[in-house]
Amino acid sequence: MMNRSPNHSDGQSLSQGSASFPVAKVGVALVAVAALVFGGWRGIERQAERSDSTVQAGAATLQTPRSSSAATWPQSFVVTPVSTALKQKAAADQAAAAAAATTIPALPQRGAWDELAPVPGSEVHDVSSLPALSKELAPVVVLTFDDGPGPQTAAILDILQREQVTATFFMLGSQVRERPEDARAVAAAGFPIGSHTMDHKDLATLTPYEVEREIRDSTSAINEVVGKGTVQCMRAPYGSFNDETLGVAKEQSLGLVGWDVDTEDWKVRDSARILARATMPGHRQLILMHDAGGNRDATVAALPQIIARYKAQGARFISLCGSELDGGNATTEAPVVASPVTTAPKPPTLG
Repeated sequence: MMNRSPNHSDGQSLSQGSASFPVAKVGVALVAVAALVFGGWRGIERQAERSDSTVQAGAATLQTPRSSSAATWPQSFVVTPVSTALKQKAAADQAAAAAAATTIPALPQRGAWDELAPVPGSEVHDVSSLPALSKELAPVVVLTFDDGPGPQTAAILDILQREQVTATFFMLGSQVRERPEDARAVAAAGFPIGSHTMDHKDLATLTPYEVEREIRDSTSAINEVVGKGTVQCMRAPYGSFNDETLGVAKEQSLGLVGWDVDTEDWKVRDSARILARATMPGHRQLILMHDAGGNRDATVAALPQIIARYKAQGARFISLCGSELDGGNATTEAPVVASPVTTAPKPPTLG
């Protein structure tokens, strides 16, 4: 009997196992490589397919017209060259100016006259530019009275008629309705009447509609009492106005008359001080006084002296906003001082 070594069969089995192990490792490696190669190339192919699809979709998007509802980049994301931006701004400014010119009526130049009244929408505050006086060499005085008619209107009217000088009255529509007989007396004496608005409100603080109503109602009140077409100009209360005021006045065919000499009789109750302020040196004087709006006894007392002072200088008294330079009743027979200036011949239209 043959004795078997105890490890014989185990050694044989180990040898066989050792021989099959490399084969298994090689097989696993081959499978892994095959999977890697196959999977890798398929991944590359899939990526390429996706890239081709993206490119084709982009091309189709570029070739397809953008609809009006399609989203666009915000303007803030668009980069514009400085030169282009400046040109665009200049074009926008020009367009805005053109639009404004078509919506806001152009106003005449300040100081523009239409015969004896300011051009509608214009404002004058002296008579140095009055064309009718271009050849006048003698001193010229324009007496104006605001806020009436009032209790002193009749007394002032008497002085003017007695002294044979003219003046212009700027009346409040509310006062005309309250004292219609005084308004008619002024008109009957031949003195021009202008509007001083309806209720003496500061026009620069009002809306265009309120300004329009103040001016329109005053003109209507004066025309109803005195006669249609009486009002040919106006004066803003406090001398306060703006471009909107001028625009509204233009729409109503009225210009504004200011002043260059304020007697301050609205706050001074001393006739001597009123006289001093009313006779300040000047060759062309547009004088502001009042016949209402308070006690005007000092104005009534100063008026004859004011007239006498200017007559002594050979001055000529004229009125504004009327059909005649010297008013309906006044004369030009003021004393004339013998001098080359006052003896110069006057234009025929100013006689």
